Amino acid sequence: MLAAALFGISAPISKFLLETIPPMLMAALLYLGAGIGMLFISLIKNTKKNKQKEAKIGRKELPFTIGMIGLDIAAPMFLMIGLTMTTASNASLLNNFEIVVTSLIALFIF
Repeated sequence: MLAAALFGISAPISKFLLETIPPMLMAALLYLGAGIGMLFISLIKNTKKNKQKEAKIGRKELPFTIGMIGLDIAAPMFLMIGLTMTTASNASLLNNFEIVVTSLIALFIF
């Protein structure tokens, strides 16, 4: 629930902050916040006794993983640039529509 709430308010707050912060710096700050959040989650998981092992990435998955990382870096940059050109409400609606489109793409491709 907290992640959904933070995701929902990210566009309006970013739009407000973009008046004084450049778009690339704002995207970097969003990534920094996500990294700090994941650090706390990782620390909490490491204190538990039952650790799960993750599957290793094979050569076949490597191009997809690199593509995913590249797109994941580009997405917030384009979002922040787009926020400078549109209203926060439009960007927020498009952010929510992204979830629907991603689901449809996954349905048709996979």
